[in-house]
Amino acid sequence: KIEIKGNEKTKDRVIRRELAVYPGEIYNMVSVKISKQILEQMEYFSKVDVSSEDSDIVGHKNLVIALQEQSMSSASIGAGFSSVESIVGFVEVKMKNFDLFNPPTFTGAGQKLQLIASFGSLYQDYEINFTEPYFMGKKLALGVSLFHREEDYDSLNDLYNETYDGGTISLTKLLRRHLKGSVSYTPEVVHVSINSGY
Repeated sequence: KIEIKGNEKTKDRVIRRELAVYPGEIYNMVSVKISKQILEQMEYFSKVDVSSEDSDIVGHKNLVIALQEQSMSSASIGAGFSSVESIVGFVEVKMKNFDLFNPPTFTGAGQKLQLIASFGSLYQDYEINFTEPYFMGKKLALGVSLFHREEDYDSLNDLYNETYDGGTISLTKLLRRHLKGSVSYTPEVVHVSINSGY
């Protein structure tokens, strides 16, 4: 058996689907080491320990995976100076172990959510990115992005305003170890208005 301990927020299936070892097979130290490295690279856990223990069946062992979860979200705020807009701001929020269907904590399903806002006196940009790495239970990543952008331009006493609203939906599959295939569709609505002699 494979016993998983310490995952108070992360669902068992999110961990088990990444393992290179399976219950009932011959104990392979190389596969166990690879599984440990995969779990560490997920960045959900601050500590990953693997060990074996005796089972109820003679000649069989159980694999025990002990985990220590860490913070699943991060936020960053920034500001800068532009010769066109003077002061510009930036806000970003990331959740790397998101669960769309698990309110109010919204954690544990291995999904990713990113919220981005950039703004200045002449420019605004808002974006939401969502990724489900195992769409319909298969190793097929579903990506959904929505965006809204506004830009103002001053030219020859005319003020131009451009607005972009749209999104992208994509499917990505790992074809080989270092090769991915992806298909995406992006609809977008663009609106331009002119305020002459403002």
